Formats: sequence, C-alpha cells, structure tokens
Amino acid sequence: MRAVYLRLLTLVSLFFWSSLSMEAEPVQAHHARVELIAEQGSAASNQQLWLGLHFSLEKDWHIYWVNPGDSGLPPTLKWQLPAGFTAGEIQWPRPEKLKRSTLADYGYQDDVVLLVPLRVPAGPGNGSHADVGLQAKWLICREVCIPDHANLHLPLPAQSDPKTTAIFTEARKHLPQPWPRSWKASAVSDKDDFVLFIQSGKPISTAEFYPLAAEQIENATSQPVQATAQGAKITLKKSDQLLQPIRVLKGLLVLGDGDAYMIQVPVTPAPKKAHNN
Repeated sequence: MRAVYLRLLTLVSLFFWSSLSMEAEPVQAHHARVELIAEQGSAASNQQLWLGLHFSLEKDWHIYWVNPGDSGLPPTLKWQLPAGFTAGEIQWPRPEKLKRSTLADYGYQDDVVLLVPLRVPAGPGNGSHADVGLQAKWLICREVCIPDHANLHLPLPAQSDPKTTAIFTEARKHLPQPWPRSWKASAVSDKDDFVLFIQSGKPISTAEFYPLAAEQIENATSQPVQATAQGAKITLKKSDQLLQPIRVLKGLLVLGDGDAYMIQVPVTPAPKKAHNN
C-alpha cells in the first residue's frame, strides 16, 4: 500500500512540475519576443547552471549593451530566487556599433541572448524543484525608443531540447574572450586622443575599441588603425565630456574577423615634447 501511495505521489509531482514548465512561455513585448531559458534541465546541489534571457527583435529595432554609447539604457534584471540561490552578472555579448548622424550607440539587433550563471545552494534536493522569477526591463529603439518590461518565470527542472542547446552554443560564440597571455597592450593619453598600442605577435590591420565606460571616447569618430610588425597602433579621440584624466581604459578590442577580447590597460601621459630655445 505504501509503494502504491509513493508511486501515486510521484506521478502527481511530475504532472505538477511539467504543468509549471508549460507555463514558462515567451512574452510578446513591444517589437520583441522575450523568453527565459535554461541550458541544463536542472543542477545538482552546490552546482551552477546557465540561464539565458533571449530577445528576438523585429527588424531594425535594437536594445543596448552595458555601455549604450551616446544614448539609450542597458537592460536591467531583478531576480526572484528561492532561498540560497544566487544569480551572477550578465555575460554581455559583443555588441554592434549603431551609427546615426554624428552619434553612435552600442547594442544588439535581430537576436541576442544575455547569459547569466545561477548557483544552486548546497543541500539535498536543492536543485531538483525550484521556481526562478525574473523582472526584466529594457529600452527598445528604432526612430523612437520604448521602455518595456516582462515578468518571466522558469520552473526547474526545465525542459531542455536540442533547439535550446543550439541557442546557448551560438550565444557563447559572441562572448568576448579573455585577453591572450602572450599579448601586450599599453595606452598613452595625448592632448586630444588616447593612443592604444597592441602587441599580438602579428600585424593587425582592422580593429575597433568598444569602451565599457561612457564619456571616455567619441563613439562615432573613426578609429584609425596603423598596422605594425607585431600588432597595431589605434588612435581614439577623447570625448568632449571627459573632464578628468582616466587611469585605465577598459573595454573590448574587436578585430576584423569579429573576435572580441576583454582589454584593461593602464593609461600613461604622453611624453612631453622638448622645446628648442
């Protein structure tokens, strides 16, 4: 009798959680379809699983990177998690530069996934059944900008399938890579420019710097690249809004093949020019 009761309880539980999984539906927002997805169906105690906020954007509409550029706001995420669960920082994909007139923004068009790690607390059964809630807010723009939001829920264990796996695989291709250990970088602050020197061991003919902080460089101004035998020299025009010297340039170095690397380089003053008497 006890075995029959336990089997019945198991079936009821499975039906209950599968019904919750069916409720984790995409939200149709203004000019975008938004969905919270999980790479793994579940995670064991004290393990990590990956979540993704998946935006499918209508043609010509865009949302913003962590540094939106000359206008806009990046998406913000507010999590509602079971006790002990913790969500990490957004893993921002490499953005596009969206130029308009004399301004430029950094953002995403068409399709983008914001990856976030979720840590399951230690304890028996902690990763088996849980409900993850997310309040997401973002600004979506074309000729006009519309603030929007969605309240999303994802019951765990989540249903995983090859399509979801492919979305995560593709999303990781757009994440910046760590700075290669064999590469070197330095930066000099001149009167109107920052000059970024890259030593990669081979000439670099095409590259662009995307700053993590606002109001450091003129986003829409071209960045002349001078290839050298071992890398490149890149000139970045300082922003008119930059009122104080900066000690470090942080951002992404995006090469011509689309590969992006996280870069953090100290800035030193340019050597003073000698004056002839």
